[in-house]
Amino acid sequence: MAGVAEYIKESYIELTEKVTWPTWRELQSSAVLVLVAAVIIALVILGMDQIINYLLKLFYTSLT
Repeated sequence: MAGVAEYIKESYIELTEKVTWPTWRELQSSAVLVLVAAVIIALVILGMDQIINYLLKLFYTSLT
């Protein structure tokens, strides 16, 4: 049990004294970057889906 208590104590010290936390401005900047990247990736996937959908419709209508 002493090992668990020591681990928790060391973890607390690590988080409060050794970790460099981002500022609020850095956090906002990173969040905006992630949001923009997610939107771009979603648009790329949407475009690929639309192209594949069009090609499959073209293929299946040519068979009939």
